[in-house]
Amino acid sequence: MAEFSCFWNDFQLKRPPLVTLQVEDTAFANTVFVLINRYLQQLSEPDAEDFDQTAALIGRLMARRKNSFRNMPGFRSVCKLNTALCRLLRLDLPRELEHFRGVVCDGELAGAMPTRSSFEYILVRLLCFYHLHARIRECCVSAARYFTHLLRNNFFMETLTLNLAAIAKINKLSKLQANRSASLYNKLRPHCVNFPQVESHKFLPENCQLPAQLQRVQLQAEASAPAPVLPKPPTIVTKAEKARLEAKADVGTVLARKEPPAKMEFNMDTLRTVKDVKRFIARETTARDKTPTSCITRDIPKHAWLSAQTLFQRRANKDPEKALSIFRKFIVSKL
Repeated sequence: MAEFSCFWNDFQLKRPPLVTLQVEDTAFANTVFVLINRYLQQLSEPDAEDFDQTAALIGRLMARRKNSFRNMPGFRSVCKLNTALCRLLRLDLPRELEHFRGVVCDGELAGAMPTRSSFEYILVRLLCFYHLHARIRECCVSAARYFTHLLRNNFFMETLTLNLAAIAKINKLSKLQANRSASLYNKLRPHCVNFPQVESHKFLPENCQLPAQLQRVQLQAEASAPAPVLPKPPTIVTKAEKARLEAKADVGTVLARKEPPAKMEFNMDTLRTVKDVKRFIARETTARDKTPTSCITRDIPKHAWLSAQTLFQRRANKDPEKALSIFRKFIVSKL
């Protein structure tokens, strides 16, 4: 098995000569053609394009920090990740599949088919593609573990955040592509015996045997695993919310309001002469000083009361009737 591991990991592996032989029963060829064609169509989906763009971003980030981070273990994992991505690009699996698909007869009962060596070469390339993605995910986990440790210590926050985002995206897309290649391999592997074999042109060594199936990568935690119970984060109350809650809770203090005193009735007939007015002024002035709440003129402001007295005294000497009339009108308007 160790020799086989070195075999699929050989990037200088040469493609066997493309030889076609006449086969009477080619019913399986249509299935092989459809499987390869469907896989090639998946390579044009957005996630495949995102994988290529993110891989290019990781290469640029590595080149930018090659001197400053060269001694960091996490950065060395990024360098290994970039090497694996470059090898994946050199592998060029779509070109190999298109080349093989072009010689597979489609929809014919009999025709020329490529030999088993060419088909085994495709399976080996699928194995290489699958294991390269496993290497990519291993480097992603190693780099992310180290970068997370640096983030906890507040080192290189902006740079490491960008690196972690790119690594996480590569890790996620790598799982998708690995599962697609594993699915294609598992469906193509049983058809290996249907291809014609030439004894003098064997691709696999004698001690090598292709695995029967490839295991799919789990994209998420199994449903049987209990979900982790996360502590509920404390409720954050802002200053505005706190002020609003306090204002809502503050209903004020209930005050016992005193009822306003009832208005006192005053008979204007008591002010018929100037002497009556003078006695009224003297009595009310004394009452306003001693008991301001019980006097008749308690609702009249002090300045208005003094002005009325002054005006009455000035008019009383010259025109008593006019002075009496003005004062009576003043009292009526205020009471």
